[in-house]
Amino acid sequence: MESETHWRHIVTGEIIELDTGSFADVVNGTEKLVIVEFYTTSCPNCRTMEPVFQELAGEMAEYAVFARINAQVHHSIAQSHGVMGVPTFKFFCGGRPIAEDVGAQHATMLRNTIKDLVKRRTECIGKSTPISYEMDGYG
Repeated sequence: MESETHWRHIVTGEIIELDTGSFADVVNGTEKLVIVEFYTTSCPNCRTMEPVFQELAGEMAEYAVFARINAQVHHSIAQSHGVMGVPTFKFFCGGRPIAEDVGAQHATMLRNTIKDLVKRRTECIGKSTPISYEMDGYG
């Protein structure tokens, strides 16, 4: 892992572009909530979500790591995480997937979902069972 580059992204709130080699390192490399957007370049909803995701990455860098991975190029990772459509937002805590949102999201709904999961992040660190939480996006 290019740890210096990796941590620069985490500190500044830039979105990390993942690939097969960096996916596990980023998802497992922090105690922060990690949000991974699975996307494709041909997906119009993915293009719509790009500025929203960028805005949230800058706004919430203190609490979460924002990353994305091209599901068409890295289809084995998408398949292993059950991604059936794009955009799919997978939320990871302690290296484990804890939630997901599929499709274009309103910025407020995605923001509130992230805030909710950040509040509950301590419930999943170091535990082998998933947290019990129904996302509603209302904060």
